[in-house]
Amino acid sequence: MGESSGRRGGRRAARNPLSRAEVIDAALRYVDLHGLDALTMRALATEMGVYPTALYWHTGTKAQLVAAVSARVLEDIVLPADHGMAWDEWLTEVARLCRQAMHRHPNLAPILGSQLVVSTTAVPFAERVVGVLERAGFSGRDLVEVYNAVVGFVLGWVTLELSSVPADVEEGWQKEYAAQLRTVNPNTFPALTRNLSLLENNAFLVRWDSGRDRPMDGSFETALELLLLGLHAKLTAQ
Repeated sequence: MGESSGRRGGRRAARNPLSRAEVIDAALRYVDLHGLDALTMRALATEMGVYPTALYWHTGTKAQLVAAVSARVLEDIVLPADHGMAWDEWLTEVARLCRQAMHRHPNLAPILGSQLVVSTTAVPFAERVVGVLERAGFSGRDLVEVYNAVVGFVLGWVTLELSSVPADVEEGWQKEYAAQLRTVNPNTFPALTRNLSLLENNAFLVRWDSGRDRPMDGSFETALELLLLGLHAKLTAQ
């Protein structure tokens, strides 16, 4: 029999040394396919046809690997040039690019939007955003608050859009939830009842389909517009 190809079921040939980039790329594909909860160093090693110790050597702990994979999602975003483009147009384009990247890798959205990273690989992205905000006229404490508002909006909003149902929820829950929603007491919830035909499955807290399957494009653009209006108003008030 010939040597193993290095895929699942056999160990990687010694003449093809493993690289850190290969591990990160493989982990990203694994999470895209199986979900973040399924990722373990042993499972990924089996998928790649290597020993788990090889993964630890290149990426450290699982937490460090997940951080590197999350950073890869940000690194893959090709940011527009900051010069020759109005600051608000640049932020608009970057927000859309970030959302597109998160939609391509929805299983990583909870990490991008809710956990502190354990590496500095996102620093170049932060540098570009801070530089554009400085050029817009923000400085001092305002710069910090506005930076957090921009990054928090993009990562937080899209994380909520892409939220999914826990794996242990019974099948068919959507129909039951929709039926319960449509029978709420109109005397107790008059505003919701009046607008339910518009809101149901289209608005946060009253939807049953994730943004993975039912993207909330219009709502994102509205939220982005409101954010930029607020930033313009803050600059005017300075």
